[in-house]
Amino acid sequence: MESSRSYSKMNEPLYEANGAILRKIDFQKSLKKAGIEKGDIIFVHSDIGSFGKLLASGRELLLGSLIESLKESVGKSGTIILPTFSYSIEKKEVFDPDSTKSSVGTLTEFFRKQKGVKRTLHPTHSVAVWGNLKDYFSEKGEDTFGPDSVFAKLHMSNGKVVFLGAPFQSLTFAHYIEQMHGVPYRNIVKIKGKMIENKKPKDCSIKYYEKYSYFFTSLAKFENCLIKNKTMKEVQLGNGKIIAVESSKLFEEGTNLLGKDPYFFLRNDGAFKIFNIAIYPFIKYFKPFAKIMDKIFSRIVLNRQL
Repeated sequence: MESSRSYSKMNEPLYEANGAILRKIDFQKSLKKAGIEKGDIIFVHSDIGSFGKLLASGRELLLGSLIESLKESVGKSGTIILPTFSYSIEKKEVFDPDSTKSSVGTLTEFFRKQKGVKRTLHPTHSVAVWGNLKDYFSEKGEDTFGPDSVFAKLHMSNGKVVFLGAPFQSLTFAHYIEQMHGVPYRNIVKIKGKMIENKKPKDCSIKYYEKYSYFFTSLAKFENCLIKNKTMKEVQLGNGKIIAVESSKLFEEGTNLLGKDPYFFLRNDGAFKIFNIAIYPFIKYFKPFAKIMDKIFSRIVLNRQL
């Protein structure tokens, strides 16, 4: 575990974009404009390369300043959650919460090593948590997107999803909405693997809401609806954006849209639409056929899109 260094007094340049210098204070101001307040619970997707040309004098300064801006935005009464997905079972690797690296970005890997941060014991979709509700969000749940998952807890707590330069397509919470709604193009599978818990190896298993490989996820229409309805707040910062949206509103809007069109979270235009309409009766009423098709198609295209 790395020590937690304070960046509160540092306001060194982090990025340059369009002739403007971006500092830690600019991220704090943008987070506030996006609606982030003291006491908030935030689930953060990040892409730290989107804001502009890197000016920070070192990796630790950049990453530490970004994490500090999040902490100062929610305060000691708030909670910060970053995904540290490893997909260890998919890779046939042993998941060790202490040493297995995050596969979803440099900031998430940096965050999980910091003092006061706790990582969940999930061998594919672990998260790292800091703050007031750290223990609550760190409780173990077997069903990745089910009622005991971190995504369900985020929803029940009306936490917010924040995109720190990341695209809306990275919204993992969408799979929780899909499972709660019961979309026809995914099915629950049980996956077994191995992990380290309390420094000891053990067998483990999880439930995962797996997408049939012949469907292609696209959240562009969902994003456009949220923007049109002014459900999301977007703030331009350099070349990137900071976006925030309440999980309860995400869930409500997403559920309503899937109720009108079960393929709303998929590519459903042109040839995709024709295929989706044709295949619907089979995936709805003949599950064995859907699974056979999935095995054949996944071997050809290898499009699992977790």
